[in-house]
Amino acid sequence: MTDAARPLRIDALTVQPGRIVCEVSVDPARRYTTPKLAASMCEDHPSLASHACVNDEGDTFGCVIGHTSVPHLLEHLVIDMQVRAGGRSDATFVGTTEWTDEAQGFATVQVSFTDDLVALRAFRDAAEKINGAMLK
Repeated sequence: MTDAARPLRIDALTVQPGRIVCEVSVDPARRYTTPKLAASMCEDHPSLASHACVNDEGDTFGCVIGHTSVPHLLEHLVIDMQVRAGGRSDATFVGTTEWTDEAQGFATVQVSFTDDLVALRAFRDAAEKINGAMLK
């Protein structure tokens, strides 16, 4: 699949001390998740809905997963993939997502890590998984 055909594109990844900053772009017509996309993601990642999440509707990601921004879904999926990859059992991962230009579909996702290579792979794999589900 060409980059242009992907609804979600990673434009830049920057490793900073303790976090990765990811600049993404999303097809403006597909900026938000749907219940179908949420169900698809939760099928393979059932713990997504129970992630702690600061939002206007509750204290978990499950409160908004069916109607949040696609970059926000990317944030939580990257965290989930890092947890699954193992490593330090005492690790806590945090992230933020912010639109930089919502109308154009540009956002910044920041996620903490314990191993930068695991986190970079998680960004790649999470974007691939989201794109695959969005194109079904």
